[in-house]
Amino acid sequence: MRERVSLYIYEDGRFLVFKRIREDRIHHVAIGGGVEPGETILEAALREAKEETNYDIVLGPLLWVREKESEYREHAYLVTEFSGELALGGPELARQTPTDQHIFQWVPLQDLPQLDLYPGPLTLQQISKIQQAVP
Repeated sequence: MRERVSLYIYEDGRFLVFKRIREDRIHHVAIGGGVEPGETILEAALREAKEETNYDIVLGPLLWVREKESEYREHAYLVTEFSGELALGGPELARQTPTDQHIFQWVPLQDLPQLDLYPGPLTLQQISKIQQAVP
């Protein structure tokens, strides 16, 4: 089963996500991605954050681990400590075209349940875990 890390990067009541535009579909994606062979969850989290956002992060508390029908196991973490200048990089930057875009978006906590978010959807229990974990 594929392992995936999702990073809920939080600042001033908002979370950083990608607004994803692919062809005619718009959805949102949590920062993060797949764990590479030989990589730990921590190593994957640090690498994905740096590749996708240019942020150096301190991994915060584990919010949940969930499985998606034998597709992947998601490890979701809160991140409140980070530094660097926000900039797209890695495979997401390489794939950018007019019809395939990753756009950073800061979303208020109360708006997370309404997003078409991958991986998701976020349940009320997961939203509650996020609310309990944020400072």
